Amino acid sequence: SNNGGKLQFPGFSWIQATNAGGYSPAPWKFEGRAIYQLHPVDVETAKRYIPPNLNIVQFAGYTLGGFYLANYTDSPARGKKQFGELVVCAGLVWNPPTSCAWASHVFVGSKSAKIHGEREVGLPEHMADFNKIAPPVRGSWAHFWKSKRPELSVTSGGSEMIKVSIPEERHGWRAGLPITMRLPSFSGYNKYEKNLLTYSLDLKSRLSLIVPGCEVHVPKKSPLHDLLRRRPLMSLCFEKLRMDVEQPKKHDPDLTFKNVPFKFLQKPQGSISSRGSSTDLQEPKGAI
Repeated sequence: SNNGGKLQFPGFSWIQATNAGGYSPAPWKFEGRAIYQLHPVDVETAKRYIPPNLNIVQFAGYTLGGFYLANYTDSPARGKKQFGELVVCAGLVWNPPTSCAWASHVFVGSKSAKIHGEREVGLPEHMADFNKIAPPVRGSWAHFWKSKRPELSVTSGGSEMIKVSIPEERHGWRAGLPITMRLPSFSGYNKYEKNLLTYSLDLKSRLSLIVPGCEVHVPKKSPLHDLLRRRPLMSLCFEKLRMDVEQPKKHDPDLTFKNVPFKFLQKPQGSISSRGSSTDLQEPKGAI
């Protein structure tokens, strides 16, 4: 029988999975820890990944990108609840009066999460392996010239995408201040979703600065190289992370050009009609 969204049989009861990847209905809840590192990105580089009908937030030829690296200890993913995720942002897009990040690459360690992300959220998802590398032994030669933090290597399709030095888990006052925030994002325009989508996530965490910032090694052959080649601006650590992610909704891309609060943070554009409609767009180039 069906009762309030649950399937019930004698001795069994579970919520019916109605979304791609076996996820239950939104909001989707995640727990774990994460790093968010901000990098300036050349606007001309960002344009290779951000659809041309979206209005990029820019100043002096740059927009704000970076990466989000998470280790989830609990998630709505089917089977493997614990997995790693790397989201690389090509820049910011106007959503007046604020802005939204645009993810150019998403790497996950869960097949369920990949299916859900690309089909339900319209993200450019790829399967990846997340391998932690212990720091050099204290007193060894490598201990003096290599990072003293452990490193995380993310590989996809047999190639290393990025290697990041990560801080050890922080506890007590070192975990930072408790915060609550709501973050909006854009997605869509992939092979499963031809429209622009917007969604928000409610985040609770303990937040602290990472000083010095995370060392990043991106091979030249990695598709992430041009996006992360600039020195980072800021590194943030999220401990005891809890996120509730909402169901995405369709959004009018022309709204990214209207009522922009700071005109100097955008490059003059042609008429809206000359930029093409969402139905004319293809998946942005640069994905692996």
